[in-house]
Amino acid sequence: MTLKLATALTIFSGSPDRYCPQGYRDPLRLQESIAAAAKIKGVKGVELIQTDVTSEYPVKEVKRMLRDYNLGCSGVAANLANDRRFALGAFGHHHQKTRNAAIDEGRKAVDYARQLGATEVTLRLFSDGFDYPFHVDYTTHWNTVISSIKTIAKYASPDINVAIAYKRREPRKHLTVATVGKALSMCQEIAMKNVGVAMNFSHAMMAGENPAESIAFLARSSKLFQMYFTDSYGQWDDMMMPGGVHLWELMEALMYLKSNKYKGYLTIDMMPQRIDPSQALQIAVGNLSIFWKKLDKLDMTELRKAQRTLDAVESQKLVRRVMLQA
Repeated sequence: MTLKLATALTIFSGSPDRYCPQGYRDPLRLQESIAAAAKIKGVKGVELIQTDVTSEYPVKEVKRMLRDYNLGCSGVAANLANDRRFALGAFGHHHQKTRNAAIDEGRKAVDYARQLGATEVTLRLFSDGFDYPFHVDYTTHWNTVISSIKTIAKYASPDINVAIAYKRREPRKHLTVATVGKALSMCQEIAMKNVGVAMNFSHAMMAGENPAESIAFLARSSKLFQMYFTDSYGQWDDMMMPGGVHLWELMEALMYLKSNKYKGYLTIDMMPQRIDPSQALQIAVGNLSIFWKKLDKLDMTELRKAQRTLDAVESQKLVRRVMLQA
């Protein structure tokens, strides 16, 4: 199984936060970001956002740039959280006009994916949720979100997959699709072949999940459509270098991707606020590549045998011998 690595281009943004809203550096323009990603050994693709396509960078120009830099498009994400129109909700907004505007952004992502040769669209539902008790009618909100996703998925069918990204919070205090269980439940209720889940390692940690278990959970239903890697301390979406904090959990997650023959890109989704983004990206690529190769030495038959003993010492001995010895 070949390792395919991609990066989200937001890594080359100014990485603003609420303490430094102007960003920690000057952001790169789209062409500069693509050029910077192409210089990183091991990166084979980039993820775009629907707002990357503009009058300055029409889709034909973006396609040309990707071709010139020998990069694939791993997918297109519809991210509406930075748009003031959707401050009170996007796919779950009660007003039809606002909800239709959000759906149109999802359709744009589908259109751009088709034109750029990608097969994956990620819907980041980070505007949909609530902040206070009694804030929304949960049942109505859930139904409205599902209806909106169905509309986009029908537009995307049959050639484009639509992946629902889950996250516990941020920017809303509670996001509607907060956990892997909720995301899979939504997919099963929608019951369309091209609707699945976009899983982010850091978001799983935020939700109190073990990422490897969540991967296995989604793989059982063939609903793991997109896989993002970043790292965090679990309290917040820190968007740190993969392997920088949760080394063992990262190795286990990669093991389950490998054992389940995941065929998509592994997309690095970081926001290095106080370090050079290109250097951070190269470290991230290196970490993922090294751990991936290490797994070739792991005898899965022996591991399963150790796991059947239900004695954690046995599996730890085996994994430690493979992963930590030179």
